[in-house]
Amino acid sequence: MKNLLLAAHKPKNISSNHFLNKLKARVGEKKAGYSGTLDPFASGLLVVGFGQYTRLLPYLQLTPKCYKATLWLGASSPTLDIEGIESVCQIAPFSQTQVLEVLDSLKGEVSYTPPRFSARHINGTRAYKLAREGVEFALETDTMSVYEITLCAYNHPFLSFEVSVSKGAYVRSLGEIIAQKLGVDGVLSALHRISEGSISLLSPTQLLYHIEIDSVCYPFFVLDSQKTLSCPSLWLPKHKHLIANGAKFSLQNTKSGVYKTYFEEFFSIIEVLANKEVRYLYNRIPYADTLEKTR
Repeated sequence: MKNLLLAAHKPKNISSNHFLNKLKARVGEKKAGYSGTLDPFASGLLVVGFGQYTRLLPYLQLTPKCYKATLWLGASSPTLDIEGIESVCQIAPFSQTQVLEVLDSLKGEVSYTPPRFSARHINGTRAYKLAREGVEFALETDTMSVYEITLCAYNHPFLSFEVSVSKGAYVRSLGEIIAQKLGVDGVLSALHRISEGSISLLSPTQLLYHIEIDSVCYPFFVLDSQKTLSCPSLWLPKHKHLIANGAKFSLQNTKSGVYKTYFEEFFSIIEVLANKEVRYLYNRIPYADTLEKTR
């Protein structure tokens, strides 16, 4: 089994699942998963785990998420993106001051309704599936944090901006809010994910590979699994043999929380509980309840 963490560049006009299947074939490993879906029309960073490293995805620091988006003012689409355009209205241009005021008003906590064509679950079914079938349903209002939002360019009717948001945020919904505040319809004509947490496609310390799709080469990088983990390090040289054999033990002088602990030949993710006992979250021999059982 190939255990890898990758930072991959997903091209536009391909679903995240379709792209993952192509990566599986390129890497030669069937077990794989990714951290956050990118819509088919969107491109950019997709963090992918292979083999046992799929279990590391929940322990990666993947916020804030940074995107560059282009909003098409005057266009209307139920999907809130360029894939479902129903109409385009010619509208008068706005002043740059108006645009900047709207963007600035969105910093902080923003209340929004997720797109009907989204991966949200409605009674166990994806919202986009219900929307495609014409089923009537309502999505609950949610909130997202907008940490930074800046204007990149405004060439009417196209407004490009860069935004840093919290996990689970929908930039399509943010584009809809911007258009509504300007008093018009609007859809995203382009969306590119730049980074998730400290992971991007621009790091010079990563190994570079390529995958070819439709005669175009797209890069992916192998990440250092230990350095990428978000949990703090806990050095336990005296417990090395216990961790290596998956034995139970406790840590009396350690705060409760999730930690990574690693040595030359292996690493583990552990959780120190309130009673100071240790629970293994990653890299524990499944049958090893005590050190004696592993001998």
